[in-house]
Amino acid sequence: MKKFLILIKYITSLGLLYLILNDYGSDFLKLIKVIEFKYIALVVVISVLQYIFSAYRWMYISQYTNLEISFSYSLKFYYISNFLNNILPGGILGDLYRIYHSSEDKRKLVELGKSFQSVLFERLSGQIVLFVVFITSLTLYFLFYKKYVAFLYLFTFMVFLIILSRLLLKKKLNNFFKKNIFGKNFSSIFSGSIFWQHFFYSFFVILSYITIYIITALSLKLEIDYFSFFVFTPLILFSMSIPISVGGWGVREITALLISFLLGLTASASITVSIVYGLLNFICSLPGLIFMFYMPTK
Repeated sequence: MKKFLILIKYITSLGLLYLILNDYGSDFLKLIKVIEFKYIALVVVISVLQYIFSAYRWMYISQYTNLEISFSYSLKFYYISNFLNNILPGGILGDLYRIYHSSEDKRKLVELGKSFQSVLFERLSGQIVLFVVFITSLTLYFLFYKKYVAFLYLFTFMVFLIILSRLLLKKKLNNFFKKNIFGKNFSSIFSGSIFWQHFFYSFFVILSYITIYIITALSLKLEIDYFSFFVFTPLILFSMSIPISVGGWGVREITALLISFLLGLTASASITVSIVYGLLNFICSLPGLIFMFYMPTK
C-alpha cells in the first residue's frame, strides 16, 4: 500500500508537470536560454543564510522540548532533511528522517517525543510566520491599491478567526495545554519572549524564500511587480507544503499558473519561474547528500 501511494505521488508530479508544460510551456526554453547566472550565485548565498537561520531555529526550539542538539548537528541534518524532501514524495519524509536520528529512544517515534515535538514546532513556526507575512502584505496591498471593500472582507475574516480561536482554546483545549506535556511545551514555545525569538528567525527564513523567488524571476530577465511578488509568493510556498507530490513539483506549478495574473506575468513566464525556483531549491539542498555520508553527532 505504501509503495502504491509513493508511486501515485511520483505520477502526480510528473503528470501535472507534463500537462502544464504541454499547454502553457511554449516560452519555457526561450526563457531558460536567457537566464543570468550572476543571480543564481546570489540565490546560493541567500540559501546558505536561510539554512543557517532555519537550523538555529530548530536548535532553539529543541531546547524547550528538552532535546539538546548542537548547531552543527542541526545545520547538517537540516540540509539532509531538505534534500530528502526534494527527492521523496510527500515533502515530510526528510523531516521524519530528522526526527528519527535526533530521537533519544527510536522505539517511541509514534509518541509525541522530544524530537517529534522539536521538528513539528519548528515547522509550525515557519507556517505561522508565512501566514502572518501573507495576511500583512495582502492588507497593505489592498490599502495601497485602494481596494477598501476587499480589505473590509479580510479584516472581518481575521476578527472572526481570532474570536473562534480564542473560544476553541478556552473551551476545548485548555485542559490539554495544562495537563499534557505536549500542550505545556506548545504553550511555552508559542507564547511570550520565546515565541518572539523564533518568530524573528522564521521571519528571516520566510523573507529569504520570497527573495529567492523574486531573484529567480529577475534571472530570467522578466519585468516584475515586486510588491505583487511579495504578496502572492506565499501562496506558492503554501502549496509546496501540500503532501501530494514530490518536492512540491506539479502542485507548485499549478499554483503559479493560477496566480500568474496576480504576479503580472504570462502563464508561461510564471510556470518557468516556478520550475527554475524548484531546480534552484534542489541544487541548494545538495550539501545534504554529502552530509548523509558523514553522519554528524549531537
